Amino acid sequence: MTNLLINVFGGLAIFIFGMKLMSDGLHHVAGDRMRSILRLFSSNRFIAICSGAAVTTVIQSSSASTVMVIGFVNAGLLTLIQAIGIIFGANIGTTITAQLVAFDIAWIIMPSIILGLLLSFIPYKSLANWSETIIGLGFLFLGMELMSDELKQLSTHPAFMQAFQLFRCAPVNGIIPPAPLFGAIGIGLVATLIIQSSSACSGIIIALGAGGLIDLYTAVALVLGSNIGTTVTAQLAAITANRVAKQAALAHTLFNVIGAVIITLTFWITIKGEPIFFQVVNWISADGDLPRKIANAHTVFNVFTTLLLTPFIPLLAKICEKVIPVQTTKVKYSRLEPHLLDTPSIALAQTTSALHKMLKKAWKMNDCALRMYNRNDEKNQALVKQLDKREEDIDERQRDITGYLASLMQKELSREQAEQIPLLLHCTNDVEKIGDHAEIIREIMNKLQEANLHFSPEAEQEYAMLHQTLASIAKCTASLMEKNDPDTRSEASLLRQFLTEKLAESEKEHITRINAGACRPQVGILYLELLEEIRKVAHGLFNIMDREGMFYGKLPKAVHKNKKIENAVTE
Repeated sequence: MTNLLINVFGGLAIFIFGMKLMSDGLHHVAGDRMRSILRLFSSNRFIAICSGAAVTTVIQSSSASTVMVIGFVNAGLLTLIQAIGIIFGANIGTTITAQLVAFDIAWIIMPSIILGLLLSFIPYKSLANWSETIIGLGFLFLGMELMSDELKQLSTHPAFMQAFQLFRCAPVNGIIPPAPLFGAIGIGLVATLIIQSSSACSGIIIALGAGGLIDLYTAVALVLGSNIGTTVTAQLAAITANRVAKQAALAHTLFNVIGAVIITLTFWITIKGEPIFFQVVNWISADGDLPRKIANAHTVFNVFTTLLLTPFIPLLAKICEKVIPVQTTKVKYSRLEPHLLDTPSIALAQTTSALHKMLKKAWKMNDCALRMYNRNDEKNQALVKQLDKREEDIDERQRDITGYLASLMQKELSREQAEQIPLLLHCTNDVEKIGDHAEIIREIMNKLQEANLHFSPEAEQEYAMLHQTLASIAKCTASLMEKNDPDTRSEASLLRQFLTEKLAESEKEHITRINAGACRPQVGILYLELLEEIRKVAHGLFNIMDREGMFYGKLPKAVHKNKKIENAVTE
């Protein structure tokens, strides 16, 4: 008995390990294409469903894809309605694993393991990535084979048969007894909570069916519980997320609970003494064996629920918004979303987006300080009072981006992805230094104001021209970070050359004015210090400009149709 149990759990371990290998392999092969699929999400709910199904088919886990969706929502890349559509599709995509393991193709086990091992020695990464997928497929079926064989032996043991009879859901006089039904649903729910994978749980249910320990009715009840249990992963992922992400997690739970309730109600609608749901499953399965019927029941449940609830996606979104309301008109989105680290291409694009926001804030500080001389109106004075707080914010953003990139370095990255991290780190440090210069410029301006000093008319004209040119360069740098437009880059190059020449000319002319007595030495020194600060800010912008053409890619912003999200600010 002990050996049988060890073999069963050993088979389960190999099955889950095979699923993980296959999922990781497919993710490595198709990871970058996730960005292309993501662009489809904003089209409409039907494309969102198809995209969700496709992504989940690739990564072989509805929990993983739903957690990724929660991350997208928290980062502001998806609206609630888009996320619900993807979640609907994810529930369809997760049935692929059950369909796969229901095939009796033991002959594929050893060839898959051998071929996968051989591919792992190939130096070409594009081919080597397939090795995990193929080896994983072999281990998946090997674990399934071991579990099924051992469970068949356990099915003859009286103690096990008696235990499984406690929640046997076979109809009595054409009606499925409620107590065993809800007991089996509860067992499926708890099992999925423990394993944290509805796909793995479905595989175990199919193995139990193949081993003769459960019938179709009990298997379907376990599947219903498994589908409810898998939503807990998304709920856990949304704990630290914003309220829109929490709404998406709630939508996932409501979808599976509503679906389970509807399917359960059909169990008591019978035709010729057979529940209508099982009649549909038997008709679709034709002469298929029990594992095939279980897999088909899983697919029918998710496809039927999706078709039924798709027209009500806007209503479901409103229900979620009522249950978990956004308490203010401003929703705080997190560009550096931890759950996006598992998709490095998107994480890098989000880091670029966070860096872009940081640059705009750092330039606003410098622009504010530079305006103190001749455009220090009430609005600018209010901004000046916030410079210390804004500098702390820039420092915090630097720490956040640096920490996020450090976490990303722990993931498995392609060469192109790994090369982006030093670029982004250097740019982050440059932006932080740009923010520091605002404080120095403010100190220079304070000295001028305290001593009631003014530049000469010629110096004031030069200063206004340099300020305007620097502002144009900052605008071009920020624009290039979003889109590497050739025209913008050409304009930035001309501005760069112009500013460099004018700074040199201004210094020479100002020294000439000092020597000629047209400018007081005290004012002259402060003016030269100001020119040096403008040069340093420009140098930081030039450094960013030189590197941003090599950035990995830019991720387009989601098109938000929800009014609450339209009014939101992204932080």
